[in-house]
Amino acid sequence: MAFTKQMCDESGVWAGRCGHAQVVVTKGDRFPECSGCHRGIDWHRVGSVGEALRLDPRHKFADSADEGWWPGKAASASASNH
Repeated sequence: MAFTKQMCDESGVWAGRCGHAQVVVTKGDRFPECSGCHRGIDWHRVGSVGEALRLDPRHKFADSADEGWWPGKAASASASNH
């Protein structure tokens, strides 16, 4: 368990004891205040970052034409019409 402003010693998905928040915190980062309570809270680890990425349904949009550009990505048809 950790508390707001404390340094994280293990990367993962952390949930607030208050039930408002769930965040990904990387080892070495500091725990944030709860966005719902607007104060310091206790945090407990509920999963790994890898588990969160596998369960996140938004990953299916990673190759969307609207997602942005990266080296090797083909230009979309809508971008070339402007």
